[in-house]
Amino acid sequence: MLASCTEKVFDLDDDDINEIKYQELPSGVKFFIDSNIDKIVRKNGAEYIEICYSTDPSIVFTCGRSGSSNNWISEVSSNYHHFFVDGVHYRMRGNKGHPFILDKGYLYFGDLHIYKDDYMKRPYYKIEVKIER
Repeated sequence: MLASCTEKVFDLDDDDINEIKYQELPSGVKFFIDSNIDKIVRKNGAEYIEICYSTDPSIVFTCGRSGSSNNWISEVSSNYHHFFVDGVHYRMRGNKGHPFILDKGYLYFGDLHIYKDDYMKRPYYKIEVKIER
């Protein structure tokens, strides 16, 4: 991912992240997680794949990590997660879990250690994303 020198990047501050329980997630977010849990959990030896999803199909939402390594440990320790919402660039300090789900102005994401048998018991997080349009 390349950004131009004049591109405005909006930082999402770690101090604004709130921990919530699975039961507190919006229904669209829970539905996505429930429907995709097999893709979300990392199986032994499988490549780490970052998953980004918007519950609003009219929003173009993509994400990635800074750094060039293909090593999962290096990637989760990277400096930033980058998010593009309708072309607007946001970033958040690295080492967060996935999937990253955008829903009604909030970005939801999971714990680093989500497994199929306990994903409903793991912590989740949300942070407000002031969508620039």
